Amino acid sequence: MDFLPIFQRITGRRHVGLPGEVRVAILSTPRSGNSWLCSMLDHAYQCSGHHPDLGELALFNPLGAPWSELPGHCILMSHWHQVEPLTALLNEHRFFQITLARHPLDVLISILQYAPCEGSLRWLDGEGGDERSIYGVAPESEEFIRYATSRRAQALLEVSAEWWSSQECHRIRYEDLVRHPRWQLGRIARRLGAMPEVGFEETVAACTFERLRNPVTARFVWKGKPGLWKTLLTRPVAQRIAAAHARVFAALGYACDPDRSLDSRRATQNWARLVAAKSSSVPVGASKSVA
Repeated sequence: MDFLPIFQRITGRRHVGLPGEVRVAILSTPRSGNSWLCSMLDHAYQCSGHHPDLGELALFNPLGAPWSELPGHCILMSHWHQVEPLTALLNEHRFFQITLARHPLDVLISILQYAPCEGSLRWLDGEGGDERSIYGVAPESEEFIRYATSRRAQALLEVSAEWWSSQECHRIRYEDLVRHPRWQLGRIARRLGAMPEVGFEETVAACTFERLRNPVTARFVWKGKPGLWKTLLTRPVAQRIAAAHARVFAALGYACDPDRSLDSRRATQNWARLVAAKSSSVPVGASKSVA
């Protein structure tokens, strides 16, 4: 039995790049904390400061990236399957790869509130459909349940599960990032082998959810609270959705453990309060239909 891959997973194999180079690729399911992590890394390593046009790239299709023009300090973020030629391109251009895992039911709830801004329609080039059917619906609605158990939802959730199995990827749970952001950034720095230009304590303070909620980024940032789904999905609904994604739950190590005391009436009331609070707190100049 080959114990080397196991040892590398435990200790964290250091990334091999050129001296002074900081190239990071964040490759995960949408709504898993990708934009938040990208903002923190960009702030810490000043990638956009060094290269305003190419320092931070959010790409619907990473295969179209200007690979030969990418600078030494660069963060690439995409929701794309672990397929060739992407994996070869990442290795060829020395990208340190990160994937985020988040509880699938929290991801689906976050997609639900984000969908009306239509920013999701180009995810995975529309594989399996899109999010139009869930504009303005509630988590307990049949429309949402159909979407959450559909091939579209499966395709999106599988992105993190695919990268999670890769020995090349540095794995982070969203829940751990929320609890200990500075520690998780330190782990990345050690694997990356590069000290930040801005300290992680200052970085975390500058990139809180509250500070990221502005007219430009408001659609990306919502509650970010792990376990929110337990206040919005009753046991029958949660179990029905989880059953459709059993492989992803198993691959990422999540359980479906709903609040048994939650009934549909209270779940609907909880959602209505969240929608009302979101609508009243959107900054001036930002669309109230976005996250």
